[in-house]
Amino acid sequence: MKIQASYVRRLENLVLARRPRGQRQQGRRRRARGGGPRYPPGLARPKKDNQAAAQNHHALLLQRPFVSPLPSGTAGFYDGEQGHIARYLVDYAPSTGVAQSCFGVMLHPNTGWAYTWVVANSTTAIAPAFAYSAVFSPGYTTLTSTAQKQRAFAAAIRFAIPGLSITTITGEFAVGVTSYDNAVAVTSSDQLFTLAAARGQVSKDQHEVRWYPGSFDSKYSTVTSTSFAATGADANDTNVLFLVVRGIPASTTMSFQATSILEWTPKPNTGMTPTMASSAGTDHQHTVNALHTADPGWHHTLKAAGERTLSRAVSAGAGWLEKKAEKWIPSTLEGLAALI
Repeated sequence: MKIQASYVRRLENLVLARRPRGQRQQGRRRRARGGGPRYPPGLARPKKDNQAAAQNHHALLLQRPFVSPLPSGTAGFYDGEQGHIARYLVDYAPSTGVAQSCFGVMLHPNTGWAYTWVVANSTTAIAPAFAYSAVFSPGYTTLTSTAQKQRAFAAAIRFAIPGLSITTITGEFAVGVTSYDNAVAVTSSDQLFTLAAARGQVSKDQHEVRWYPGSFDSKYSTVTSTSFAATGADANDTNVLFLVVRGIPASTTMSFQATSILEWTPKPNTGMTPTMASSAGTDHQHTVNALHTADPGWHHTLKAAGERTLSRAVSAGAGWLEKKAEKWIPSTLEGLAALI
C-alpha cells in the first residue's frame, strides 16, 4: 500500500508539473481545503473592464440623453433586478397670457412626476404640486398601462422660443438640478434662479439641460399617479431637473421637449415577462463625480459656445508656447553648458 500511495503521489506531481502555474496553485488550494465548489470565473475574478465599460456608457447617456445608443442585453448601471430599457419623449408648448411673463418646468425622472407653471412674473407665488400625467411625464401613456416600477438612467429638457424675432427677444432663463425636497419647498420662480447651475439671456438658440442621478435614484419607484408617497421614491436624495424663464414678452409660445431613458419592469397582467436577470450595477455617483470634475458645466448648454471659443484659444496658446519652447529650451541649455 505504501508503494502504491507513493506511486499515485508521483503521478499527481507529474500531472501538476505539466499544468500552468496558476492551475497548479489553484489545485493545491482546493486539496488543502478538502475540495469544495469551483466558483464561476466571473464571480471568482470580477471583470473590472465590464464595470468600466458600463460606467463609460452611463456617462455617455447622461451627456447625450436624446441621441446616445441604449444599453442592450443584460447590461445595467444600477444594481438589482434588470428591467426593460427604453427612451421616451414628450413635447410641451405652453403660452404666456397677456399679463404673464414667467414660466417654468420641473421633472423628477425617477418617478416621471412633473410640475409646470405660467405666472405673472418671477415674484408671483408658486406651490410646486408634482403630478404624473401626459402633460410633461415622458412615457406616461405606455408606462401607466404596462409598467409596475421604473427608474431613470438619464434625462434632459430642450427649450426654445421659436416665435420671437430678433428685435423682440427679452428675458433670461436659468437651469439646474436639485433634490426633490428642495424643489417642492420653492415659493417663487426667483428662488430657482438662486438654485440654478447657470443662467443666460433668452435667444433664438435651442438650449438643453441634463439631469444626473442622486444617491437613491438607483432605486425603483412604483409607477402610479395616486401620490408621490405611493411611488416609494426618496424625497431627499433623488434629483429634479428644472428650467425657468422670466421677463419674456406676453403672449409668447414656448417649445419644450423632455426625454427620459428609463428602466422598467412589466405589470403581471400585461403578458410581458421580466428579463430574469440581475445587474451588479456600477457606482453611479462615481460616474457623476467624474463628469463634474472633468467639466462642471457638462449638464447644460448655456455657455457651450463661449467655452468652445475659450478652449480653442487655450489650445492655440498652448501650441504656440510648445513651438517656442522647442526652439528656446535647447538654445538656453546650450548657453548654460557653455558657461559651465
